[in-house]
This record gives sequence, structure tokens and C-alpha cells, in this order.
Amino acid sequence: MGDMLIRGINPELKRRLEESARLNRRSLSEEAVVLIQKGFATQFAGAEKVGDRLYSLVGDDRFTSDEIQEIARSRSEADRGPPDFR
Repeated sequence: MGDMLIRGINPELKRRLEESARLNRRSLSEEAVVLIQKGFATQFAGAEKVGDRLYSLVGDDRFTSDEIQEIARSRSEADRGPPDFR
């Protein structure tokens, strides 16, 4: 594994990192690596395209032609009021 030296750390940031490392029972270096990994995971988690996410949910399922016709028909209907759940 490679090493990295980070200079110019704000004292408050260093204190928070030390506290986090202590709470998680990790060395300062281990805690920094974990937090950097989490940061990248969070940063790139939102990079997934919406279409890809939808496809991952529905897979190869498709609307049938009857369902598509029903959707088209419902679009031309007058708006309905909200349902009565009483």
C-alpha cells in the first residue's frame, strides 16, 4: 500500500479525526482511510443515471400492449377527484 502525507490540516479537523478514530478504535491513518473511502462512495453513489437505476429495479419487465393502451386511454379522461377512504 502507498503512503500519503497531508499537510495544512486545520486543528479542529484534526481533533475531530482523532476523536472519530478513538471512538472507532482505529489509528489516525486507518480512520482517515475509512473516511476518505466513505466520502468517495457517497460522492459517486449519486452519479448513477436515473434510467440505469430504474432498469435495475424493473429488469426486463415491460408493459404489455394492453397496459400501454390503458395508460393512453386514461390520459384522455377527465381528472378525477381524490378517493374517499371513509
